[in-house]
Amino acid sequence: MRICVIGSGFGGLAAAVRLAARGHDVTMLEQRDQPGGRAYVYRQDGFAFDGGPTVITAPWLFEELFELAGRDPKACIDLVPVDPFYRIFFDDGVHFDYSGDQAAMESRIRTLTGGEADVEGYRRFLQLSEKIFAKGFTDLADRPFLHVTDMLKIAPDLIKLQSYRSVTGLVNRYVEDPYLRQILTFHPLLVGGNPFQTTSIYALIHHLERKWGVWYAMGGTGAIVDALAGVFTEMGGTIRLNTEVAEIRVEGKRANGVILHDGEEIDADIVVCNGDVAGAYQKLLPASVRKKYTDRKLARMRY
Repeated sequence: MRICVIGSGFGGLAAAVRLAARGHDVTMLEQRDQPGGRAYVYRQDGFAFDGGPTVITAPWLFEELFELAGRDPKACIDLVPVDPFYRIFFDDGVHFDYSGDQAAMESRIRTLTGGEADVEGYRRFLQLSEKIFAKGFTDLADRPFLHVTDMLKIAPDLIKLQSYRSVTGLVNRYVEDPYLRQILTFHPLLVGGNPFQTTSIYALIHHLERKWGVWYAMGGTGAIVDALAGVFTEMGGTIRLNTEVAEIRVEGKRANGVILHDGEEIDADIVVCNGDVAGAYQKLLPASVRKKYTDRKLARMRY
């Protein structure tokens, strides 16, 4: 089948590689001058700067993509483990090495706080993080949640795991030291979230990092983008840069292509959009075909 993928961020690249590996004729459309989306690489004066993510916390997800394409992941990207995961600096000169070593972490917390209370609180917090991971990642990470009933089915579990609290609200129930509270709540910042507002489901990251580690891609995350884009084109896929989509063309209840800003139309049996959902609805889908998600409804939504 002919498939158009809008956007070449990691989601778009992953979808394109999977579809090409299944033998489809895939064209990826990217409005910027290089692939990557939010993982865009900025270059200036001989230096390269990752504009998006800088560390990898589930390397097997990338390895799976290269294996689907029949490639050896180690020959495509060079991932190295980071230890400690993070070194956190405070404005008074105090710093803290955050890692997956339980004994080392407890020792550092003991030194930081001068007592045992927060060490025990940290242990209990990690136990909860593992439970949140089991539900929020293992069970739900690949669920689409297309209907309200999908969310209602898991609501009791989410309430039991205190997902109605913010990350900060949850952590503050387990530890008292102000520095340790910051150490255990900064993760939402990595994805543009506010720890005071982001749901405590994000506390699963603590267990995720302990389970798979924190990794750095040599050459930056842009090296992963280049490797995935290279594998995609080697499989026969097409990447069109500087190509902005103006509209997803819809006939009946089915997308059948896209219209570019320059007026060119590209036919497709399937259209995959890797853009933000609300933005895609507002900018790419005609109001006449989205009876449920009207401009007025989207304007009232928080996302």
